[in-house]
Amino acid sequence: MRLLRGHLLILGFLGAAIAAPAQAQQPSGNYPPPCDGTQVSKSDVDRAHAVFLSGKQFLEESNYDKALGYFQDAYTIDCSVHAILPIIATAYERKGDKAEAIRALEEYLKRVPNASDREVVERRIKNLKDQLPREPAAAAGAASAPAPSVEPLAAPPSPGAAASAPVFAPAAKPPAPSTTAPSGLEVRHSGWPWVAVGLGGAAVLVAAPILFAVGNSDVSSAQLKCGGSRVCPSTAPPDAIGQGNGGRALETSAFVVGGAGLALTGAGLLWHFLERTDAPATSARVGAVILPHYTGVGVSSTF
Repeated sequence: MRLLRGHLLILGFLGAAIAAPAQAQQPSGNYPPPCDGTQVSKSDVDRAHAVFLSGKQFLEESNYDKALGYFQDAYTIDCSVHAILPIIATAYERKGDKAEAIRALEEYLKRVPNASDREVVERRIKNLKDQLPREPAAAAGAASAPAPSVEPLAAPPSPGAAASAPVFAPAAKPPAPSTTAPSGLEVRHSGWPWVAVGLGGAAVLVAAPILFAVGNSDVSSAQLKCGGSRVCPSTAPPDAIGQGNGGRALETSAFVVGGAGLALTGAGLLWHFLERTDAPATSARVGAVILPHYTGVGVSSTF
């Protein structure tokens, strides 16, 4: 019974350690007011990174409306990562909405006036603005162009007529704007390694000491009943032997739990430093559609 009581103490503690209320946040469709990184929790940072990666996936699939929705959600969750604005501009540009792309880039320069890529962004804004006046003219020219005449199929070519047709070189495809995640997002890690570290630390610092203390107390009580000896004589009370054996089992369990906790802590730290941070989100932060709820010991599951 005492061994069972010790195991129940471990299960109760570990269950309380991993249970945390999930939080949901509904981002707006417009750019949120800028904020400082110290105002954003670690949980929101991780959520925003996962949502951003999902938006990047839709951008690569040319689903620009969904990509924009996820990018704006990510920026609403973590309003300190202003480097996501050029990515939003890329989605608008590919969609064909150059005016909104310009607005996103100008908002980026306004919020990050000392940005290291300021000259690149300014040239990009200039190129987009130069394209705006030409687009209506090109559309009007295409509408007013006369329909090409069609020669009858039976009409033979006239003698001496040039048979060669003009050759047009294919237009060079412009380089696609970079969709690399901003550096503030790429360095994010998932929260699962820290869950492992937290559980391992709880086993070493709390569960193992509790088990050892309960077991040692039972062994001491049994020794008193056996006249101060760890070997009970035949005249000792019947429950003294069972109490002593149960106490020794709890002491042994304390060392086993402590060793497992140390191993789990080391594995969590190794996981954290070896984890890839540039892969698309495929884990549960955050299912296939990621407006996730995260639980854990002060961390979230998989921005």
